[in-house]
Order: sequence, then structure tokens, then C-alpha cells
Amino acid sequence: MPTPSPNGQPRDTGRSTPGRRIAAFLADPQRALLAAVLVLAFVACLDVLQDPDIWWHLRLGRWILDNHRVPTGELFSYTANGHAFTAHEWLTDVFFSLLNSVGGLLLVALVMAAVGWSAFAAIAIRARARMVGAFPLAVGIALAAKAAQTVLGTRPQVMSVALVCWTLVVAEQSLRRGGRWPWLLPPLFLLWANLHAGFIAGLGFTGIVAGSEVIKRLLRKGDVAPITNLRKLIIAIALSAAAACINPAGPALYRFALTVSATERQKSIVEWQPPDFSQPALWPLLAFLVTLALLVVIAVVHPRLRARIRLSDVLTTVPAVVLALYAVRYTAIAVGVITPLWIQLTSLVGSEIATRRGFHRAPRIPTRPGVIAGAVIVGAGVAVVGLTVVQASNDASNAGVARAYPACAVARLGTAPPTQRVFVTYGDAGFVIDRLWNQSTVYEYGESISLGLDVFTDYIRVSADAQNSPSALDLLDSSGTTAALIDDNWSLVSALEHNGWSLVVHDHTKVLLARGSPQWARSVAPC
Repeated sequence: MPTPSPNGQPRDTGRSTPGRRIAAFLADPQRALLAAVLVLAFVACLDVLQDPDIWWHLRLGRWILDNHRVPTGELFSYTANGHAFTAHEWLTDVFFSLLNSVGGLLLVALVMAAVGWSAFAAIAIRARARMVGAFPLAVGIALAAKAAQTVLGTRPQVMSVALVCWTLVVAEQSLRRGGRWPWLLPPLFLLWANLHAGFIAGLGFTGIVAGSEVIKRLLRKGDVAPITNLRKLIIAIALSAAAACINPAGPALYRFALTVSATERQKSIVEWQPPDFSQPALWPLLAFLVTLALLVVIAVVHPRLRARIRLSDVLTTVPAVVLALYAVRYTAIAVGVITPLWIQLTSLVGSEIATRRGFHRAPRIPTRPGVIAGAVIVGAGVAVVGLTVVQASNDASNAGVARAYPACAVARLGTAPPTQRVFVTYGDAGFVIDRLWNQSTVYEYGESISLGLDVFTDYIRVSADAQNSPSALDLLDSSGTTAALIDDNWSLVSALEHNGWSLVVHDHTKVLLARGSPQWARSVAPC
């Protein structure tokens, strides 16, 4: 920090050193708050065990590395073995597996948290290009992080959340600056189409950005980008659409990406259903959408504010809101698209109110107390992130995994002879796949797309111990199920015990049962 003058202010040496710039930044409470919020956004992105699908993603990644190819048929479910399987996340699965082999589950979670966090960095870049202040930017990032948190974490779709945000940065910079910016898109989409099928959203939103510029030219309204820049962007998007066909499924990946939502909505999987705003976890999303609607109404009735809004923001916001209300799974992508507009509207409305009331924010001169206060604010954010990483480390440990999953019961199942067919609860199936495949296969698991609606419906019937034909026991018999790892409060437990199944072991709230009384199930080893 520069040496203070007698009045307590930094002595002006006429030079802008890194220390002086940092001091000036920290002395501004709004900028310090923004820095803290950006740091804290990492917390919303870091989760180790929230998504149980992580386990079968790890196993599939290992399978691809071991076999040097991408599977085209179902591997892990005995009820759907050989069904057509579109491994649209294959490269992410390989990435997960490689990270896990180097640093375990914690490294996978930290890297994916960084990927998710980069989405908020991209949001900040897009918002700053709209000339917003530090405070509305901080508030917008904070609300966006909470609104998107339910579908962030260690999930392949986080790749699409981040890449949607970054492709919008590239598209907007392409129109504004031209140069080489547009040519980043084709290789980006080539990579993206092998990471996750959400690339279709990126093509859609970048296409809307280019289309809005065409509309402005046709209507001759507003500031327009140079025609050369627009042409380059359109060509780059066309090349990107072609590049996305370079994947194991080829052009058929487009059909998969466009139809998967309609297929999965037929099932009772929460993330494929519309948001249930009675759930507290979704209240930040509700607040985000409601305040956006209010801000839009205010902007519409004030011509000066309305004139500042980009047409591309309006045209991308409408489908983004539709996506957010269509399925929980899409909320993070929608938030990533909309947040820069939310921040800009908040900044414009705040500036309008301040102007009308005669408020004027004077330049802040760095003082030692101000710098210390700013450092405390940022330091608090860093401390919270540190504590969250410690908690994540505990969750990723063997003890943490054993608290969240029936590790003891699965280990006991691992003593059984090969070719076990295990009916296991939806959330634990991936764990069984990771630990025991191919010694054991499962009835149904998180990759329900390849399994189909019939298998999922049968799984629900078994879980509910259906009595009418086909009953739960009929379905287990016809599928050749040899073991069941289920919640100990299911009525199915007593039904199985009364029909010749043996209780093998009780693991916290789970029980492992085996058909008949096989030798491996007779020696009781308590968990």
C-alpha cells in the first residue's frame, strides 16, 4: 500500500502501481462486494455427491478408455441390455474418469465447479459490456448463482451451462469487434457436441444473436454492427452447425438433442418436470423471474430505458424463460442467458431513481480504513470458499461416501458370484455400477433415456410393491433379478422375505436381500 500522507490518505506519487490499483479497488465497497460475490459463486458450483449419476459416468468413462471406443448399446442395465444408447456425454465421462484416476472424486468436483464458475465470469463480461455498475452486477451474480445452484455441481450438463454463456460472449464480441472472434465458434462446437448434447442450445442462442442483428438492419433501427462482422458470424455459426456433426452419433445427435426432453418428461424424474415453486430450493429462481418481469414492465413504460435495451437480449430472453419454466434441468442455462439483461435493467432503473432524487456518487479516494474494510469483505468470501472446499473434501472421502451411499452393503454384494442382477433404488444404482460392474448389473439407473419408458414404469411398479398384474414379484421374477438393495421402510422388503428371499445385511437405511438362500448370503457380516 502507498505510504499515507499526514491526513491519512495515500501519498500521490503520480504512478499507477499494482498496489495502488488494488487499494483503489478494495476501497470501493461496491467493487469489493462484487469481488466477494464472484468468489462466493464458486460455492454454488461445488458439490460432490448431490448428483448420484456421477458414479455411472465414472464407470462409462473407464469403459471407453479400456475399450478405446464409444458404446452404442446399453451396458449397465439387465432389463435393457443392448438397447440403443446415445453416449452424448462420452467425452465428459472420459474427462471425469481421468480426473478421478489422478485426484479422486474431489478433483472431479473442483474442476467441474471451476467450469460452472466460469459461466458467471462470462455473465459478468457480458453485463460489463452493457455499462453496468458494480453493485447491480454483484446483486445479479448473487441471485443468478442461487437460482442456478440446484442444477449445478458435478454434472455433465454443467459443460453446456458454461459453454452457452461463453458462446454468447463470443457472438457478441464477434459483432462488436470482428477480427478472429467468430472463428472460435466452430472448434468450440466441435468439442461441445462430444461433451454434451446441450450444444443445440448454444447454436440456438447464437443464431438468435445473429438474427437480431439482421432484423435491425432490415428495420433500420438502432445501432448496427458492421456488415463484415455480421457475415463472419453467420458463416461461423453455419460452420459450427456442421462441426457439431463430428461425433460418434453423427448428424443423428441433432435428433437426439431435440427429442430427449419430450421423451424424459413422460417419466416422474424431477429435473425433467417444470419447476415446483413450492420447493424452497427453487425460490431464488422464482425471485429471479418475478423481478425480471417487473424490471421489463418498468423499462417498457419508460422510453429512455426501453431505448437502451438490446434487441438480441429481448429475443434470447423469451426462449430462455420458456426453457426455465419447461424443465428444472434447463434453469441454469436460462439463468446464464438472461442475467446480463437482468443486471442491465437493474442498473438502468437504479440510475433513473438516483437521477430523479439528485443522488450523485462521488469518486472514492482510497483510505486505509476503506482498503481494510474492502479486504475484509473479499477475505470473508475467500474464507467461505475455503470452508466449502474442506466440506467437499470430507464428502469425497471414503467415510463421506459411506455416509451417503450403502458402501458396506455394496461391498457385501461384491462377494457374490458374477452375473448378479440387482434391483436397486434409483439414487444408488450408479454407485453399484461404479463399484461392481460387470460382476453386477442393475434394473434401472440414471441413464433412463436408453432404458425407455417401459423399464422406468416397471421400476416404479416394483418400488411401489404393485399387487395387480404384473405385480412387483412378477416383474422381479420375469427379469431374473437375483438381489435387491432397497430402502428398509419399503413394503417390498417384507413381501420379498415372505416369498423366499433372504435378508443379507442392513446398512443404515438400506437393506440387501438375495433371492433364495445362496451361500454368499449366509455368513452375516454386520455393517
